[in-house]
Amino acid sequence: MKSISLKKLFLLHSWVGIVTGILLFIVCFSGAIAVLSRPELKIWANPELHQLSALPSEKVTALINQYHEQVPPEFGKNIHVYLPTGHNTHLLTILFESHDGDENYDQEAAYAYQFDPRNFELVNEYYGAADYFYENRKTDAPSFIGHFHADLHLGRPIGLILTGFLGLTLLVSTITGLFIHRQLIKELFTFRRNKNLDIVVNDAHKIMGIWGSLFHGLIGFTGAFLGLATIILLPAAAFVSFGGDQDKLVEKFTAMPEPVISSQYQATDINSVLVDAKTRYPNAKVVDVTIMAHNDKNAEVYLRLIGGDAVASQLLQYHGSGEFSKSMSIFGDIPGPAIKMLELLFPLHFGNFAGVFVKMIWLFLGLTTALLPLSGIMMWLAKRSRGSNPTLSQRAYQTWNRVIIGSCGGLVLATAILFPIQIVLNHFVAVQFHNGYFGPLFFYSWLAWCVLAIFPINYHRFLQLTLVITGLACILVLPLNILLSSSHALTANNLLVTVVDISFLFIGVGIIYLSQRIVANRFELSQKPAKAQELV
Repeated sequence: MKSISLKKLFLLHSWVGIVTGILLFIVCFSGAIAVLSRPELKIWANPELHQLSALPSEKVTALINQYHEQVPPEFGKNIHVYLPTGHNTHLLTILFESHDGDENYDQEAAYAYQFDPRNFELVNEYYGAADYFYENRKTDAPSFIGHFHADLHLGRPIGLILTGFLGLTLLVSTITGLFIHRQLIKELFTFRRNKNLDIVVNDAHKIMGIWGSLFHGLIGFTGAFLGLATIILLPAAAFVSFGGDQDKLVEKFTAMPEPVISSQYQATDINSVLVDAKTRYPNAKVVDVTIMAHNDKNAEVYLRLIGGDAVASQLLQYHGSGEFSKSMSIFGDIPGPAIKMLELLFPLHFGNFAGVFVKMIWLFLGLTTALLPLSGIMMWLAKRSRGSNPTLSQRAYQTWNRVIIGSCGGLVLATAILFPIQIVLNHFVAVQFHNGYFGPLFFYSWLAWCVLAIFPINYHRFLQLTLVITGLACILVLPLNILLSSSHALTANNLLVTVVDISFLFIGVGIIYLSQRIVANRFELSQKPAKAQELV
């Protein structure tokens, strides 16, 4: 490749990283945590799920039938049952929805009943707008982080457009990075960890970028698609095929069309449906159930399954009599390789296709993806602040480093704080008020750290303080759980809870150790000029 072309690619690679580096770190770091947010960390965060086994289908069926009799008939046309598996709600939730509203609501209205899965006691009931119920369901620390990764809590369309755009920039950085590193084989195995910090960062950047290039490109592509699909691609498809009518497009390709009501009574055999699904797919989890036209001759039942032998989630359709109809993708019974590719995007993005081991790989590689733009910015700053004619003063160099620590390190710190806070909230605050705590605690602690970066603190000290507080927040998880909860690592009632509690302890100790190593290395570097002077 000509040197002029390489120079242009290098400039593109550099400026894409500089302009979007901090935002890329924010999205990639939160995405790495989001890999384990459902179901692993969500189960850990909700005591109702700790001792949960498969719910008896007879009991679920009985509750649906019991509360169906208490709502107006039109609310039996669409019934949604969310099972507490760690993938959605922490309570068994039965929602009766009317798409046409009722005398109080012109839009979709709903009756919702939520039960403790341990004893099936009714703990919450709701009547009102369906959208309001979905938007205000109880959240927790892992779910908060997962939603933050999706749209940065900016909502649609701004949040999704931004995360989708960042996916594209990650893809561009990955491709250009491979082209500008011509000595790929040599750089694959070059890591001079005993050299100065600039060389270590440079080598680490190349190793993470080259070894993880396939993963970084995959995450960039799938993230861009998931972020931009509903905002740009869906309206574009509607414009091309349906004259801009998005509702008609959705209706055409929906997997669960509205049934034709016969008004002839026939009991919907939900119990047989649940039993048959478990028999057909014993290793999969039924996440939610949708019942269309309950107790009507034309009733249809849909089950969404995750796990088992299928890579992507699948949708099972049953007739109301309990007879199995077909298995299809979440996009419906649409043939063709394009649909197969679409249904793989979500599991590929989050590693939800082959168990916890693959998720741990995704977590590790996701952290390297987050560190790539940071190491790139550090290399850019170091290059411009060193040499005989630096273009960046030492004061500006210090300021930029504090900005990076405040924005990126502050995000890590704010994320770590949420987990001990989760334990405190579970013990002292009623469940219905949890949603009001996570947002302020997360964003105000992050903002405080960004503001602190304005003050002329030595950035090494600032980094050390950030790591110490983050490490202490992680270490606090286990003792707080032991003190305030009856289900923790030492009780060994749940292996997942034990592993998460102990993992937080080890992560916290590791971060504290890293902070001390930074101080030790800085001291050693400061002693070298003195030793050199003594030799002279």
